[in-house]
Amino acid sequence: MNLQDRLKALTDLLRPWSELWSRSILQNWPESGATYPEAWLAYAESLDEEGERTLDAGELPGEPPPSLHSLVLELRELTALPWHEGVQPLTTADAQGLNAKKVHEIERVLSLLGPRTKTIRQAVDIGGGMGHLARLCVRTFDWTFHSIDRDAALQEKGRDWLRRARTLPREKLCFIHASVEDGPQGELDALFSGQDRVSIGLHTCGSLALTQLRKSQKAGLLLNFGCCYDQMDPARDYPVSRFGKAHPLPLTRRALFLATRGRHRKSEAEFALMKRVNEHRFALDLLLRRKFPALGFLRAGDAPKALYAGSFAVYARDRLERLRLEVGMTDAELNSFESSVRPETRRLFLCHLLRDRFARALELVILLDRALLLEELGFQVELLQVFEPRLSPRNIALIASRADGPTQP
Repeated sequence: MNLQDRLKALTDLLRPWSELWSRSILQNWPESGATYPEAWLAYAESLDEEGERTLDAGELPGEPPPSLHSLVLELRELTALPWHEGVQPLTTADAQGLNAKKVHEIERVLSLLGPRTKTIRQAVDIGGGMGHLARLCVRTFDWTFHSIDRDAALQEKGRDWLRRARTLPREKLCFIHASVEDGPQGELDALFSGQDRVSIGLHTCGSLALTQLRKSQKAGLLLNFGCCYDQMDPARDYPVSRFGKAHPLPLTRRALFLATRGRHRKSEAEFALMKRVNEHRFALDLLLRRKFPALGFLRAGDAPKALYAGSFAVYARDRLERLRLEVGMTDAELNSFESSVRPETRRLFLCHLLRDRFARALELVILLDRALLLEELGFQVELLQVFEPRLSPRNIALIASRADGPTQP
């Protein structure tokens, strides 16, 4: 299935369910709950905690309603992408100072780049930080590498690392303190232009990915991993391709936040914590609605993890103090309230588990739109899964090359 067919099939499948994935469940409760088919909710409510955890991982235990079963199967088929299996292991010395996630990512990016970069001589990296990927690319491929970041402190640490390196050709790695932005940026733009150039963006937040794509129109090779889609402006940043504009979805900010959600199978402890966090948050929201209906939806904010280990009363008092509200209830009354609304907070939680089934599809719609923009600009484009989702959930690589540019593997 080509990119256009895949995008059209996904948008056709998602559009009828937009009321489920485009709105916040909690902010629009209880009306939002009424948009979920009753058969879906009855099925979810029949699950035990292990069944809920299985649903959270994208599987449907037991006997799901036919409409939910067919939808999940179609979503799974349309979001399936091939995997890049290669790994270029780092030595102990190369991995020094890197956490497990960074080692995992760099080992796979080096392997991904290797066979695609036979004509590449120079590279530019957006958000390069301390330049770990840059120095390892210099060592592996002998490129001249420009690492751009707006964090001067991180770059200084990278320069210090470079000064202490014994075998790295220091003249080949240059740190540039700057923000990559839309519009002309003088000498910065030249770094992205040329058939011997590769433009790299490893987890470019929000619309920064689109900035990289636009600046790299004359590059020989482009590699981008998107993330933080909730930082996009849905009115400006989607859709961007001509084909995408002919087949758009109503991507709200809430839908973009959903597309950013990490998806890996949680351990029993991780799932239990997530469930408890949601139970406390939902119960507090129901309490605030009843005590202060005129205030509308109130954002309680993220609480320290330790607060969720205690009773609802402990959590609620902390959040109420932050909101400068007094409900006039004892701890016993607060805990009793939380117990009384558990059927409702569980229904809220189950709606979220069902809504999460759309998350990967929404992410792929965004990435397919970007891929089609590059195709329309004359690139050959691939979408591959590269990272293990448990370590790096935003794991889809957008790879674009010119027909007369780098050799494909």
